[in-house]
Amino acid sequence: MSKAKTDGERRHLLLHLSIIIAAVLVAYGRVLGAGFLAWDDAEYVLANGDIRSFSPAHIGAWFSRFYVGNYHPLTMFSYAIDYGIGGVKPFIYHFTNILLHAANACILYAFVSKLQAQKTVALAAALLFALHPMQTEAVSWVAERKTVLSGTFSLLALLQYQAWVRRPVAGRAVLLLLFCIMAFLSKATAVVLPVLFIATDLWLERDMRDRIVWLEKLPVILLAGIVGYVAIAAQGSGHFMQQAAAYGPGERLIYAGYGYAQYLLRFIWPVGLSAMYPHPQTVEIVQMAGFAVAAGMAVLFFISLRKRWYMISGGILFFTAGVLPVLQLIPFGEALTADRYMYIPCIGIIYPAVHSMAQVLRRRQAAKRFMYMAAIPVAVLTGLTWVRNGVWLSDMNFFKALLDRFPESGVAQYSMGGLYMKQGDLAMAEEHLNRAVMLEPANAKAWYNKGLMHARQGRAGEALEAFDKSIAINDYTKAHFSRAMLHLSTGHPELALADADAVLRVQPYNARAYYIKGASEEYTGHLSAAMASYSTAIKTDAHEPLFFMRRAATLCKLKRYDAAQADISNAIAMAPQMGECYYWKAMINAGRGQPPCADLRMALQYGYRNAAAALQEQCGD
Repeated sequence: MSKAKTDGERRHLLLHLSIIIAAVLVAYGRVLGAGFLAWDDAEYVLANGDIRSFSPAHIGAWFSRFYVGNYHPLTMFSYAIDYGIGGVKPFIYHFTNILLHAANACILYAFVSKLQAQKTVALAAALLFALHPMQTEAVSWVAERKTVLSGTFSLLALLQYQAWVRRPVAGRAVLLLLFCIMAFLSKATAVVLPVLFIATDLWLERDMRDRIVWLEKLPVILLAGIVGYVAIAAQGSGHFMQQAAAYGPGERLIYAGYGYAQYLLRFIWPVGLSAMYPHPQTVEIVQMAGFAVAAGMAVLFFISLRKRWYMISGGILFFTAGVLPVLQLIPFGEALTADRYMYIPCIGIIYPAVHSMAQVLRRRQAAKRFMYMAAIPVAVLTGLTWVRNGVWLSDMNFFKALLDRFPESGVAQYSMGGLYMKQGDLAMAEEHLNRAVMLEPANAKAWYNKGLMHARQGRAGEALEAFDKSIAINDYTKAHFSRAMLHLSTGHPELALADADAVLRVQPYNARAYYIKGASEEYTGHLSAAMASYSTAIKTDAHEPLFFMRRAATLCKLKRYDAAQADISNAIAMAPQMGECYYWKAMINAGRGQPPCADLRMALQYGYRNAAAALQEQCGD
């Protein structure tokens, strides 16, 4: 190959990659100004002490714990990198998601380029992948880092797989296995990779009768089986498998077919998109029609396989394998379908469609018009994605869009109620939460939010009743935690201790549950036990001043003043305006025979009213 031709191809490649990256930035640039969302972002970032450092303890936690019902240690690693760069500023988390998405589109460009020689087909496929509005949920939602990160390693695995097929050498096999493992450790839905490899085999027109085609995938299949088992355990640990009793096997099969058809339809016609699509209440004609579409696709797959229409059969297999784990055949969560689950499976639609269009135009000797024709849907999708990203800019935008789309959804109603509660508008919160429990009286989260609202209103009895209902429905861990706090505040430490223990059975690394446990033990005079609980809370999250303050108070009561002094100094360093810290500093000083008055005055200055009596008694103020 001549140097001039090589230089020309390199310039062509750089131009195409620049177009892809620029298009992603145009479509997603406004998300860089977005904040965190109330759905899961707090659990993954804001309240997650495990991403605060790269200590051995935290690294061990990523690989040994479940987070929001998922096992994805590499995702937690990526959050830790973001935290190290920008703390809890949302910009860096959104920037990383967008950067990963742009990289994924570029990897897809390379993958399609290797499957066939037309660079324009690869560019069109990459742009459709990058700019389709269904992708916004995975990219613009910080909590969905797992989807885009797993997508990165899945695409790298696919790229490496086709390279290995062309030249099967040991180094490529090792790299392929590494990418698969990294995809699995980012999100468990990557377990479908072995089937995606088979779809790639069809696109490469390999001889599927050759036993090696199947045997070569055994190591990845075995790893995928282990990851799948862990994923089911993770969902169960977070009580996300609660839909199992709601529908029988026949209903689940029909809903799975309906969900399958919905994914297809929304990708082809991306109008009326939502962050959640609830389960239908009953099986009706539209669900049966969706099931018929799914059955028709199965028939088309076998026909295309028999007739050697490998582009079609490979595409159907790729898409079907990608969405199969999330079709609720094994039920989980509160939604039937979600846009984020189309992130990688959509390639099974995109590549055959773009390739087929290019082939038709080539036969009509109109190939030069291909990119001009592709520019129209690309421009339309860019606009739709830009508009769709407005939903992700704030909690209000997000929940309002959800409620407008599904006003009869209990999930939408309790989510909006939770937002109003967060904003302090308890009247509006009550309106939405009452509506939520009326629409879905067996929704544990709706009753949980209602309990929080009543607690903030000072209606302890009604709050307790709501928490009781939430726990009775699904043994909801958050309701146990909030009920523990309520019991503690109303003078029932034994009940609070029982609820804290219930939380810790499900979440053994919940630092705040250990804090509530310690407070309950301190309240009942079991100071040594309280010391141990506070110490565990600190070991789990060493960035919370409240934990150090309470341990300091307990140590003071035990007359261990030197250790108490160290703890209270840590608490004040982290929260220099927390008045109660200065009160306990004064008590520690008094115990050591040192004057407490200056610290008591500081406690009073920073709003800790209980310091007034001590100040009067010990200092005459």
